[in-house]
Amino acid sequence: MSIQIYQDTNTLANLKNNIGKKAKLEDEKHAHNKSITSKSKRVPLASISNVQGSRVQPNRAAKEKLKPFQSISDNKFASDVQKWSSSIQIHDTKSVLYKENIYNESSTFDTLKESPMVFSPFVSDDSCKKYSAINSIQDIDAKLHGVFELPEYAQDIHNYLKKSEAKYRPKINYMRKQTDINSSMRAILVDWLVEVSEEYKLIPQTLYLSVSYIDRFLSHMSVLRGKLQLVGAACMLVAAKFEEIYPPEVAEFVYITDDTYTAKQVLRMEHLILKTLAFDLSVPTCRDFLSRYLYAANAKPESQQKYLAEYLSELTLINCEISVKYPPSMIAASSICSANHILNLMPWTPTLEFYSGYNINDLKSCLHDIHLLHQAASTNPQQAIQQKYKSPRFGCVSSIAPLEMPCI
Repeated sequence: MSIQIYQDTNTLANLKNNIGKKAKLEDEKHAHNKSITSKSKRVPLASISNVQGSRVQPNRAAKEKLKPFQSISDNKFASDVQKWSSSIQIHDTKSVLYKENIYNESSTFDTLKESPMVFSPFVSDDSCKKYSAINSIQDIDAKLHGVFELPEYAQDIHNYLKKSEAKYRPKINYMRKQTDINSSMRAILVDWLVEVSEEYKLIPQTLYLSVSYIDRFLSHMSVLRGKLQLVGAACMLVAAKFEEIYPPEVAEFVYITDDTYTAKQVLRMEHLILKTLAFDLSVPTCRDFLSRYLYAANAKPESQQKYLAEYLSELTLINCEISVKYPPSMIAASSICSANHILNLMPWTPTLEFYSGYNINDLKSCLHDIHLLHQAASTNPQQAIQQKYKSPRFGCVSSIAPLEMPCI
């Protein structure tokens, strides 16, 4: 028995057509899904053109920004980078970058500066040593503690503070707009705050911040004399909360005002001060610059040079005209220069000029005012600072008589 298979040509043709249509539909569906995906879904970390599949890592994104710089001279750029990476010392770069303002001299370095993924360009170690040798510049950052004093960022922090001090300075003539208080009342308030800081053993920065908050607050608000002590107490409360590990409580400030104000009044004034200052509490003070400039002056940790500079700097807090007229960095530099002159040391050195950014001519006016303030310190009605620095803990520097002002 034989089985015969008959092939239906029409059935095979229909089957082929169905398969072809199905494949075509699958292709069209796949193409449609692909187009939708490419339009709606962005590739993470893609380039500007958003080319699909071109995933760019952060370091590669930074390299893309360097392409215009490399086009200047690829060979020279490669050799310079190799030279810098092999011989650079971080603490040596600040002298040329800070002194010569290299970013403004070359547009190629502006390309590097604008990139958020690339460090600032380094200069060669030889050029930095050459500059330091000519000007007798000492590297003070090498003396800093590697963990707590941040030698790698010390110069950048100082540059930022110098830019910020102009932003947060009080108005120079703000006392003229006060109708019920004057500079003498402010001096009495600051003198009282010095006693409070000594009573509660607060760090010096708390005192400097308190005075800064007072001047900035009085620049915007008119205060009655009956509320001036409340302003001072609230400002010190804010500064202590910002700086101290264990700040005094509100009840302590009520107590030291002899219950003149209630805790509710202190807290309300604190709220008003924070609102007026727009919560800008981390502001540069003279103390921030003084500590760095003392390193540049080779001042020992417990020396008359250090304590006398701190004493002169703190004296300026009493005088409204000096503390408001000059920026904190200039007051710090002038205090060290005056202290060096009184102790028969070199008043101003190339290292001090380099790290402070001031030459001796820039300090003329401030030096003159500090000298007059030092001469009148013994006859000043406010004696809290003089008594503070008369103790052996500060080397009895307030007992040192001022010298004649040298002709600069």
